Amino acid sequence: MDNPEATERRLSREQLLKLAAAAGGATLLGSRIEAGRAAVDWVNAESGRLQVLDWAGYGNDGGQAMFASYVKAHPGNKPQFTVMGNESDALAKLHAGLHPDLFRPYVGWVKYFATSGLVQPWNPKQIPNFKQLNPFMVKAGQYGGKQYGIPADWGFDAILYRSDKVHPKAKSWGLLFDDRYKGKIAWFDDLNMLVVAGLYLGHPRPWRQSNAELKKSQDFLIKKKKLARLIWSSETALWEAFGSGDIWIAYAWPNDWVQMKNKKLKVVYMRPKEKPVAWVGMFMLLKGTPRPKLAHAYVNAWSSKRSAAWLENNYGYGHANVLARPSSSDLLKALQLTNPKAVTEPAAHLDRDIPRRAVYARAWEQVKAS
Repeated sequence: MDNPEATERRLSREQLLKLAAAAGGATLLGSRIEAGRAAVDWVNAESGRLQVLDWAGYGNDGGQAMFASYVKAHPGNKPQFTVMGNESDALAKLHAGLHPDLFRPYVGWVKYFATSGLVQPWNPKQIPNFKQLNPFMVKAGQYGGKQYGIPADWGFDAILYRSDKVHPKAKSWGLLFDDRYKGKIAWFDDLNMLVVAGLYLGHPRPWRQSNAELKKSQDFLIKKKKLARLIWSSETALWEAFGSGDIWIAYAWPNDWVQMKNKKLKVVYMRPKEKPVAWVGMFMLLKGTPRPKLAHAYVNAWSSKRSAAWLENNYGYGHANVLARPSSSDLLKALQLTNPKAVTEPAAHLDRDIPRRAVYARAWEQVKAS
């Protein structure tokens, strides 16, 4: 792996010539001060590879189209990726000493990271495509009047099932807990399973459950855990299990529906009556990054109409750019892309801050260990 600090200190013969030219040009303007400033500006220019912490499938492992225009404009500062399994994993990596320039948690973590001291606000004026982003999602990325998150992808946590194998009693999150399909169900390895249990059990504030409510949700999941053949953290593992027929019902994302349709399986992406949980990916800028301008350029590439359309057509997720539309009418309908507030009430529950996140995390670990 390149050492960004060392890279910043190295000046090639070509760079030195450019530096001399910059200084000389300023001297021709008759100002030694300008010559000095030109030299300092060059030495202080952002350099090295942009360090990106992101989910699998969004780096050089399939997501290159999302940042192709950035690479074209900054060939000497190509992004270097570290994979995050989820936000908790990203947080652990940051505390362990990883220093990315930017990363992409989801909307429920905006307040947490904005108040953590780990990130700094963006300057939307440095992102030309910012004006094309969904205003509702833009607002969801704000905290304290500052833009801490730049909205990117969005979608839903809902239920994927085989319509030729499964016959739901109702359009409900309860399908994940249906005793008839023991051994054919997949849960998601995330504390949001407690939120989903809270939705199904009718708790009024699933993201802010009382001790008694959270205990009820936890006990319910422990009781039903025997039904789950798989608790997935990798979409690849889910695709393999679902595609092979080992799994018929899954806590899933829109891309999982796309992938299984591509396998010619008869699948339905159910919107439960308790409503799906919607999420919006939020690019966040790490505090003290040595490459803030490059980070803004990278996010601008991600925010373009072309990148947005590619994401919708290939991954089945929505994009915050309101000008983009997928080529598939089925996908357009599934994502409700003509509804600018598809991710919030009354269509869905937008994921949100969990004040007692650590308590939820411990409860979920106890469910898995049961």
